[in-house]
Amino acid sequence: MPKTLNIAVIGAGTMAQAVHLPVLRRRWDRFTIAALVDHSPRRRRESSEVWGLEEDKRYESVADLIAAVRAKTLTLDGAVLSTDGLHVEDLLALMRRGIPVLAEPPLGYSESEVAQIADFERMSGRRLLMMAYPQQYDDSVGRMSEHIATKDLRMVDHEVLMPASQPLFGGAHVTTSSYDLPTEKRSARRKALQAAVEAGAGPGATQRDRDLYVKGLLTGVAHQLAVIEGSYGPITRVVAVRHWPKGVIPGSLEVLGELEGGAQVRLVWHYLPFAPEYSETVQVLSARRRMRVELPAPSHGDRRSTISLREKKSGVVQETATTAPKGAAELMWEAFHAFVEKGTLPVSGAAEARDQVILLREVLAGIVAADGRSLEAEESEGDAEAEHDGAPDDGAAPDGGSAHAGAAHTEEDADSEGTGPANDDADPEVTGIVGGVGAMSVDVAPGPMVADDEGVEAEPTGAEPEPVKAEPTGAEPEPAEAGQAEVEPTDAPAEIVDVWSQDDAPREATATSAPGSADEPAAESSAEPSATEAPLREAPRD
Repeated sequence: MPKTLNIAVIGAGTMAQAVHLPVLRRRWDRFTIAALVDHSPRRRRESSEVWGLEEDKRYESVADLIAAVRAKTLTLDGAVLSTDGLHVEDLLALMRRGIPVLAEPPLGYSESEVAQIADFERMSGRRLLMMAYPQQYDDSVGRMSEHIATKDLRMVDHEVLMPASQPLFGGAHVTTSSYDLPTEKRSARRKALQAAVEAGAGPGATQRDRDLYVKGLLTGVAHQLAVIEGSYGPITRVVAVRHWPKGVIPGSLEVLGELEGGAQVRLVWHYLPFAPEYSETVQVLSARRRMRVELPAPSHGDRRSTISLREKKSGVVQETATTAPKGAAELMWEAFHAFVEKGTLPVSGAAEARDQVILLREVLAGIVAADGRSLEAEESEGDAEAEHDGAPDDGAAPDGGSAHAGAAHTEEDADSEGTGPANDDADPEVTGIVGGVGAMSVDVAPGPMVADDEGVEAEPTGAEPEPVKAEPTGAEPEPAEAGQAEVEPTDAPAEIVDVWSQDDAPREATATSAPGSADEPAAESSAEPSATEAPLREAPRD
């Protein structure tokens, strides 16, 4: 009879309460909830009461959990790590004790961060990490390569429609969010997460780029890459990328890639906050067959995936459909049981997570390159001159980014598609799997509204701009008054350009309203672009 494993649930957030805890309670023959760890006293208490955990099984931090293991007052066979924020420190603490971990993505935000886990596994000679991608272990995903082999594969089309959190987790009865953390603790967690995301996205990334990286790529497209990897292997080359509508985060993403055998893969991920339900479909084509897979959300444990196959035999088109016997989350936990007990290798571990971060960073670079920018820090001529004169550029953020970084909240706070995926459970300062880093702020020095090097209007830097009355272009300079000597021009600071005069049709500018305020009509860029307006862009190659 299989051994019953003692499992520690680290992080009592949305994914733990909606996915992991129900499966662990249902499969009492394989698992026992030995401990629950959460930094929020309120959430730790409420979730423990819901799932029937006594006081002596509740811990505030992973350090307290490890101390109990060292003192031999607690025996653990494995752990699930579903906390928000950063994972590496807690992961290494568990792995040093030889505890296998099922970790929720993203594992990290940069290649160097994830490499710490992969290097530890390589030095220890033992695989201790399994990534929590339930659909990789879905029965329908496992059968895809059986119906259409990799050598016969022509095209894979994977599309996801992601709604807000209510259709996904509304029926899970998740307890309250962790609003009871001290301000200084939340601030420290937010700064640590901000630094990790900045390191992953690159020094040239704006706040919007970082939000897209976390909310769209690491938490959306990463799931699609995991499904493709679970059936046909990883994508080896990115062909083209596209993001639309312009300025909407996370919006919609499209990635065209190529598998090792040359088959093409198309990934499309839409964030539609007002969509009625979650939808995920995979269509696979070969020369003779067409296959369609419908995957439900992992939080809907009572739903099953389906796979249908159409082919022509003896002049007759036949279609067969199969329904998976178990939910994807339950099959994932069975795979984790085999990973702990028998050493069965997981589909995705630390090495695969590192390769995925590298690929998603390449996708982000392709999206940014489509705007004529780069994720690498580039010193412009104006910046070099300002550096030489010792005067900082008013339009630049203190961290070296552009003034666009300070206006990220303008798009995020709007009640439109620009609102990031909601996570009812996440820390309001540090959001995790679903929420991303939309709540993170960037300190920007207040200054007047200026135009960038290309004459494009820069967004406000967060402070109310001082009224600036620019002299009309082409006007004759006023003559000096009588008795007043003319002053020879000297090296003056950068000229303040009247941004309103750059439009084709001149219009009157007021000193009380700034672009992006409530008095200004909505930008046309938020509309759905046509195919000609948002063409596929070739991804940069090494």
